[in-house]
Amino acid sequence: MRDLSRIVTQHYDAELGKVALTTTQYWLLTEVLARGPVRPCDLAKAMSLDPSTLTRNLRTLTATGWLHLGPGVDGRTRSVRLTVSGRRKCDEGLPHWITAQAKVHQLIGSRNAGALRSLAEDCLASMSATNR
Repeated sequence: MRDLSRIVTQHYDAELGKVALTTTQYWLLTEVLARGPVRPCDLAKAMSLDPSTLTRNLRTLTATGWLHLGPGVDGRTRSVRLTVSGRRKCDEGLPHWITAQAKVHQLIGSRNAGALRSLAEDCLASMSATNR
């Protein structure tokens, strides 16, 4: 599984690299876009990331100006939101994400891609249930 994940990530990184993004950066930007302003702890949980890993990635994306980390609703918490340039970066990355996805599907076959997605979802659900 690790080998497959590494190779698939290389395909996505190569394509997203054309617009100066990594797979992880694009994933994080799209998650913040989908969730709106969100507390880092909620984002880490939703993405199944260790908070320190998320913090490290947030630091990079706030430095680029694609994300903004500011005060939360109650003043005691923080909130992450997508900036205008972050939204543009998501839009710029989308066709490259689609291209990478199509290439991976072509390489492994649509039937295998569907079976793999279904199996991964089942495994994630099982593993997530044991981590609660």
